[in-house]
Amino acid sequence: MHLGKGLAAILVVFSIISYVVSLALGPIMFFSTPDGLGAATRTIHQITVSFFMAVNVPIPTGISVGALFLGVWAIFVVCVVLACLSRGGFLHSIKDILTKSVPFSKTNFLFFMPLASSALLFATILITQFQATQGVQTGSLTFPPQTSPYVILLELAFAPLQEEFAFRITSIGVPVGLFLLFLYRKDPKVSGIKNGLRLVVSAMYSPEYVKEKLGYRNVVANGMVRGISPLEWVLILLTSAVFGAAHFLLGGGWEIGKVTTAFMAGFVFGIVFVAYGAYASVLMHWFFNYYFTVLDMAKSTYGGAFSAISNLALLANYFGGLIVLVVFLLVSALKLGTYLTTKVAGTGSK
Repeated sequence: MHLGKGLAAILVVFSIISYVVSLALGPIMFFSTPDGLGAATRTIHQITVSFFMAVNVPIPTGISVGALFLGVWAIFVVCVVLACLSRGGFLHSIKDILTKSVPFSKTNFLFFMPLASSALLFATILITQFQATQGVQTGSLTFPPQTSPYVILLELAFAPLQEEFAFRITSIGVPVGLFLLFLYRKDPKVSGIKNGLRLVVSAMYSPEYVKEKLGYRNVVANGMVRGISPLEWVLILLTSAVFGAAHFLLGGGWEIGKVTTAFMAGFVFGIVFVAYGAYASVLMHWFFNYYFTVLDMAKSTYGGAFSAISNLALLANYFGGLIVLVVFLLVSALKLGTYLTTKVAGTGSK
């Protein structure tokens, strides 16, 4: 048990170091390489903001590629800081995992993220390979020929913000906020237009924060399964289904097999949004879009030590994901077996 906890702590610490390296390398490469500087000066005429999964609003802009990238990057930095401070802090969770048993519902998100993201990555690879053996292709994201890799990096970096706002922040956060507003409509803390609006906006940031504040059942107090309300589970499943379908229907190189893996990713993103907040789902999305892209670009740009870091990070995520996934399945099977045994014993005693 102590060995398992030690391995988990090592995986987490190494992953966090690689996250910081990847986060720092993005702007360094963007503004210190000829290709990056060339792309940074281009003008973006408009960006699209999406609401409630289907409403797209084009917003005219006159900012440069480099300025937008820095803005997106700054949001990622804020998300990392919020993740580090959540649930008592990252260092506190490291200490707890080594000294006592702590449920994941009470664990700091920056500690939880490497375990969840690596398991999701490995599960995605398994499903993709299985589907391929059945003739179901997943495809890959494609861009027009001669597109600058730094323009691609910006698009991949912007997607977590754009898609999380569309599929989680507005499509889960707003309905949950309105539900809680109706449920606690007689509570003085939410009475009035100003307080009601503040509640809905707070739910867009973190449903868990609002539920804790109002005394409604929540993840910290009731665990991941019971702390997520039936409405939230419905919204998570609905948004995940649309998220999966959208990846295929909107094209971009994805094929029908992407529906399955995107649904699974959306399901996990939805859970961490409800359990932690918007910063958590953005960072999980960041892991797949920005993290590996930047490490791969650093590998091809600088080589040497960066090539070793990129390869080591990939291997750590693969093997870490395998271990976490196996442990999760075994623990889930054990809990299910215990539950069924208890039910059968209870039925027999009657």
